[in-house]
Amino acid sequence: MGSICQCNNRPIQDIDLNNIMKPNLNLNNNNQIKSNLEKTKNKASYASSLLRNTTYSKAKSVIPKDNSEYLTKNEYNNRVFELINKIRLNPSEYSKIILENIKNIIYETHLIQNDETGEEEDTRICIFKKKVKVILNKGESSFQEAAKYLEKLAPMNKFKFKDKIVLPLPNNEDEFLDHKLIKKNANEFMKKNKIIYYFHSYIKNPEVAVLMMIVNDTSNTNSQKRNYLLNPELKNIGINSKFIGKNFIACFSFS
Repeated sequence: MGSICQCNNRPIQDIDLNNIMKPNLNLNNNNQIKSNLEKTKNKASYASSLLRNTTYSKAKSVIPKDNSEYLTKNEYNNRVFELINKIRLNPSEYSKIILENIKNIIYETHLIQNDETGEEEDTRICIFKKKVKVILNKGESSFQEAAKYLEKLAPMNKFKFKDKIVLPLPNNEDEFLDHKLIKKNANEFMKKNKIIYYFHSYIKNPEVAVLMMIVNDTSNTNSQKRNYLLNPELKNIGINSKFIGKNFIACFSFS
């Protein structure tokens, strides 16, 4: 079995500051910033602008009648499925989109209490800001590296959507906050359905979510989302997503 991109505390990336566990997060509130920085320390994530290239336009897709209900009844699922397949068919074209999004990287300085001294100190945070705010790990260098990778990547076949490997999601906020339960249920489902790999995403905007998966700016070496999304040996994908209260969660699985 392949590795599993999930930890017991908080997802290792895709931390949308507009969709965090505390939905009322205010970046001007020092205590909230400190709390979220502790949770996201050394865990990468980012966001981007809406994709402008017509090949990857945000215009609504024409959904084929014979598609899975997971696609026909869920715009997010259908959109990310469409985007991922367009990238697989033409990786070099998407590299331009990655480079265009570098302009949205900003830095913000906030007063954060030092745990050792107890004093507040200016802390500089790298953030991608467009529609959503997402903490970055390395920032621009990760975008540059991803663009170069896609420029040289050969086209590959599209994924087929497979209902059988779509992982179930939490039913309520208590389950959403219980990461051990989420991991346990996913592992059991994974073994029964011959799933090679799965990961969760927490960004509700499909264009932003896909960009983050491709750039894959994370300090955790076990996170290989791009490698699975752009693996020509993998044939099938399952996508599931939903809102639980104000929180959004999506799951991607492969076989």
